[in-house]
Amino acid sequence: MNVDNISFGLAFIVGIISFLSPCVLPLVPAYIGYLGGRLTSKVSSQVSVGAGGQAVLQPAGRNRFTIVAHGLFFVLGFTFVFVTIGLLSTAFVQQVGGRNINLVTDIIGRLGGVLIIFFGLHFMGVLPTLFNRLLSDKSTLANPLVSIVMALVGAAFFLWGFTGGLLPSIYSQLQTTAGTVTQLNWPSVIGLVLAVIYLLWLFLGGAFTNPVRFWSGIIVSLQNGFYADTRRQMTTRGEGYAGSAIMGVIFSAGWTPCIGPLYGAVLTYSANTGDVARAAPLLAAYSLGLGVPFLLTALLLDNAQGILRRLQRHMGTIKLVSGAFLVLIGFLVASGQLQSLSVYLNGQYSEFSINLEEQVVGSISGNTLGQGAPTAVPTAAGMLESISGAAAAASGPVTGTDIGDAAPNFESVTDTGEAIKLADLRGQVVVLNFWATWCAPCKVEMPEFEEAYETNSDKGFTVLAVNNSETLEQVTTFRDQLKVTFPFVMDEQGDLQRLYGVVSYPSTYILDKDGVIIYKQFGPMTAEKIDTMIAQALAS
Repeated sequence: MNVDNISFGLAFIVGIISFLSPCVLPLVPAYIGYLGGRLTSKVSSQVSVGAGGQAVLQPAGRNRFTIVAHGLFFVLGFTFVFVTIGLLSTAFVQQVGGRNINLVTDIIGRLGGVLIIFFGLHFMGVLPTLFNRLLSDKSTLANPLVSIVMALVGAAFFLWGFTGGLLPSIYSQLQTTAGTVTQLNWPSVIGLVLAVIYLLWLFLGGAFTNPVRFWSGIIVSLQNGFYADTRRQMTTRGEGYAGSAIMGVIFSAGWTPCIGPLYGAVLTYSANTGDVARAAPLLAAYSLGLGVPFLLTALLLDNAQGILRRLQRHMGTIKLVSGAFLVLIGFLVASGQLQSLSVYLNGQYSEFSINLEEQVVGSISGNTLGQGAPTAVPTAAGMLESISGAAAAASGPVTGTDIGDAAPNFESVTDTGEAIKLADLRGQVVVLNFWATWCAPCKVEMPEFEEAYETNSDKGFTVLAVNNSETLEQVTTFRDQLKVTFPFVMDEQGDLQRLYGVVSYPSTYILDKDGVIIYKQFGPMTAEKIDTMIAQALAS
């Protein structure tokens, strides 16, 4: 897909359609859980107790679409991350502990997941009850163990949030072609600095010399913040939309976007040309289009206010359930499980997503300027082509990139300078993987391919990893970092990418011993999927 042919409107429409992709699924319950908690909190804030203990509904405020506005800011939040991380994914990806991670999204996910848990506890009413008890009986706050525990918990939070562990190393080892290079591990440095600042704040603020005054002030400040956020639900001034934008950022950090033809083409274009001015608006349009169904969901939730008011006697239970669900989502985001689920669905159902997007793009492109689809008129040339095609089918599979086609042959060289020809590998099962060094999902699946290669290379199996138009230095450095041993095929001019019509990374084709495509996938493959497909191919 040529980026020059992608318009802002097309990117927006494809974004809307992408909502149907299975890999969007993990973001939906998280979004509904958050807005549902907001809605419950808003409705309950409009209920007061009148004379005789009867519930009285207060005016709902002049702004009818408060929840929709929160949904809009949520969408803007995940759009910001979607565009930023998409354009700068190479800079953010680093190998840590033998696996490749996106440092920024990992940090946002861990810290933000804890924030989501606090929101859930607030919606449930747990935090207000706890705060009131602590303020009414201040003997607990006077206990020095409280300050000691809070000091340890706070320091651990910063260390774990930025590094994923409690014993971070401020230096990391990077393998390059020139050898091992020692460099600063900046997440560890930032985590340690913040932990030290937090401890100094406790000491200087009086957490150990006057703990009652210090912790009472903290609790009152938190109460005022939560109370102000709740009361703003009843007014038209300052609805706390920044909080919804922050939640959009947090949820998106725990979600892996679907990599379709359009999104993949824009990322490839950005990585190869550095033309952010062209790529960023297209990614933003795609993301905003993806946000349209989320806004419609917010509109439906907003219309449910009347139902919730009629269920006011059960409002306590509703708040408890919605808050508990949000706490669960927070744990999934903080632990990385939400992202793991997204990666799994992206790998399992990516072909469905790709085909859906391609059909939409083809439909729009085929009906430009209001013209309908052309009517097929039989011609002598067409009939001759059909006859030739039938003859070819009778003698063997046609050459192409669909399942059942003979994979197009090519000749190239590996990163070690060895000449390679696909046709020479007949008799072997071949995994043909198209990848790039800036592609984070590529780095996730590479170790799985390496394990399969080491296990099956003596059984008539090999992996050819075709690089996306990068330099020899970039490819060899990547090999050294991941320590893979299967052949890397160079494609500096992009000829092989065009031959196979590759528009997103990673893209993988599995060829049987006759060179026929028996499986293809756009997006990362799981270890289970790789093992299953290879075993089937070797057994046939």
